[in-house]
Amino acid sequence: MRTMARHAPGEPAEIVLAERRLPYRLQRSPRRRTVAVCVDPERGVIVYAPLRMAQRRVDGFLREKQHWILAKTSELERQQRGREPLECAPGNLLPFQGAWYPLAVESNGRRCELSLQGGVLWLGLPARTLQRLEAEGLRGTALREHVVAGYREAARRVLEERMAHYAACLAVRPAALRVKDQQRRWGSASAKGGLNFNWRLVLAPPPVLDYVVVHELCHLVELNHSPRFWAQVAAVLPDYRERQAWLREHGPGLYDL
Repeated sequence: MRTMARHAPGEPAEIVLAERRLPYRLQRSPRRRTVAVCVDPERGVIVYAPLRMAQRRVDGFLREKQHWILAKTSELERQQRGREPLECAPGNLLPFQGAWYPLAVESNGRRCELSLQGGVLWLGLPARTLQRLEAEGLRGTALREHVVAGYREAARRVLEERMAHYAACLAVRPAALRVKDQQRRWGSASAKGGLNFNWRLVLAPPPVLDYVVVHELCHLVELNHSPRFWAQVAAVLPDYRERQAWLREHGPGLYDL
């Protein structure tokens, strides 16, 4: 009978998640019945598994949890370097709709465009723009500006679709939608029906973006934060407080880009 190869307790291991090679330490125990993973500030990623669990099942568990693992490891890396702004460079993890993906840059012959395909965040650029950036090393302020431009366009597409959906639910007709680089607000509504949104909302999980859209659309009915306003929000999103709490806790981290 062939013996299955296993990592010794605490032995270093690694796995590729979203095209990123992630090292971790695998600790097996005869007392464990399930797999667990933690991201420790000092020891890094640690995986706890039953003694006789097949490695493929451990790897499957890690792939199921990859978004959480990559988010936690990226947050830890930012904390360790003093929360410096995220560096935009090919292969680096960047946030998009609540998860983290490696950045890749390609020539698409069109305008700057950001899209998620196959677990990779693709930045498409005109050929001449890409050639110029490659000469600069595909990193730094110039590339960041194009990444942000891609985020803003992606945010516009998502916000337009979600605003149309919820405007129909609320029977309101917004006058206009603007995507801005706001430093203190996620959204705002004017008395004339115009709605403004922070492009960084596209970095948050979709339910959080939906909350901000509904919040601002409800201001077209109640231009205040009265009990009637919150009742209107709750009628559309009964769990809005959970989404609101996520934004309060994690929203500041979206400004690291």
